[in-house]
Amino acid sequence: MKRNLKWLARATAVASAVVFSGSAPAETIISTFDDNFSLDGLFAWASAVVTSTATNYSITFSGYGSGYKQLDPVVDASGETSIKLTVTFTAPGAGPKDPISGPIVSLVDGDGTFYNYAWYGQTSGTHVLTAPLKAPTSVSAAGTVPGLDLSSLAFFHLQDDPGAYQGEYTITFEDLRLEGAPGPTITAAAYNPQTREFTLTWTSKAGPSYTVQYTANLATPFADWATDIASQGVQTTATVAIPAGAAGFLRLKQQ
Repeated sequence: MKRNLKWLARATAVASAVVFSGSAPAETIISTFDDNFSLDGLFAWASAVVTSTATNYSITFSGYGSGYKQLDPVVDASGETSIKLTVTFTAPGAGPKDPISGPIVSLVDGDGTFYNYAWYGQTSGTHVLTAPLKAPTSVSAAGTVPGLDLSSLAFFHLQDDPGAYQGEYTITFEDLRLEGAPGPTITAAAYNPQTREFTLTWTSKAGPSYTVQYTANLATPFADWATDIASQGVQTTATVAIPAGAAGFLRLKQQ
């Protein structure tokens, strides 16, 4: 979730003008599969070779397999519109164009609604796979309240269906996130020229932390400036000191 704001402050000024610009689409990270990630339970993958590293999570197996992970605390992905999975497939016995994998991601909400998103017939290499959240490939359970409640995601499942391919494959999970919600709305901004501090208030979600990023000009990439700002619920307020300089840009990002 990102929103730019620009300050114009002279060294001798006693106030600062702030200009707000459009926000980028939001995102909710389900997992980056790093820091020695592990699934809570393995089904057909119970006999698979599992490799967990600081950057990804790999399964080496033959045939259909699956596992699950509880989201604790539950994830609030309200407003997101699409699911995106970054994954790499390798299979020593397959050609570069042979379909060897059919990854499936399932999202389960707090009342048991169980939506499946499948991408069958994938070939070797790294793929970024997307699908609309409102159009699951299949629904395993309707839950007590039909429809996937994105504000209370409680579990996700990982599966692979290699179809007709009978050989050994390795599926490496690298990133899973939901995207598409509008960025947070900054509802108030006050500048203190004596301390060179901005006090910002923005709409937020319960749970995630936020980062304020900075760049001196838009030709230079943004860098993290103030990190791990805890959400205060539906609205968050924080005060950050801005770097020295006559002008610059701040951007708000959900972690």
